[in-house]
Amino acid sequence: MADFLTEEGTLILTGMIITFVTGFLYTTTTHGFKSGGKYRKKHEAVAIYLGAMGVLGLLTPVINELSKIIIKLVPIISIFGVFVIGANFILHHNIKKWRHTSVQSLLIYFSGAFLVVLGYLITSITA
Repeated sequence: MADFLTEEGTLILTGMIITFVTGFLYTTTTHGFKSGGKYRKKHEAVAIYLGAMGVLGLLTPVINELSKIIIKLVPIISIFGVFVIGANFILHHNIKKWRHTSVQSLLIYFSGAFLVVLGYLITSITA
């Protein structure tokens, strides 16, 4: 059962890492395709999308192996906390009207940090 959970957790983590990386490469909006801080023409958008897909496709086996190592070394709760922080950061990166310092944003950042610490505390207590 533990092997199954580790394998599935590895696949989930791999997908999350790839999704996280694409959040920095490009965003799509109702107005178009944005990469590098500016809107792109259709042919540029297709090239960027295909390039990202190709590079990340080639890197997927490496990311998958990295995910296996992370799953074995880092508590699941801590991994989730890191992704809460990362997701909040990516959303703020893509939605310029949102402030990183709003009360809601800070609560999300602190909740993620709490989960990171909690994961390690639980691991150290049960070890």
